[in-house]
Amino acid sequence: MVKGTSALRKDLNRSMKVQCPYRCDYCLNLKGETNHWWLRPQDAEQFRLLRWDKNLADLDGYDHICSESCASKALSKWLAQANGNVVQTAPRPRALSAVQ
Repeated sequence: MVKGTSALRKDLNRSMKVQCPYRCDYCLNLKGETNHWWLRPQDAEQFRLLRWDKNLADLDGYDHICSESCASKALSKWLAQANGNVVQTAPRPRALSAVQ
């Protein structure tokens, strides 16, 4: 049995739909077609966010960032690693002894 023209179009349209392969590097959300994402070049010297560019997104060396929240996570991670700094908790202040 041969499929009709409209059935062939439906099959072709379904097969042409490509799933977006990008995931946020911080929360693992999938990128949709209309999401406004950023790219961050993996650079130890400076923190930069770039507007989404599919050509750059396919290259190694870029973080894929989906939201302001994940951009904040990227900045925190970069600050912790910049110049070999390690995030440590601040020392607790000592109680002052009463002066007599």
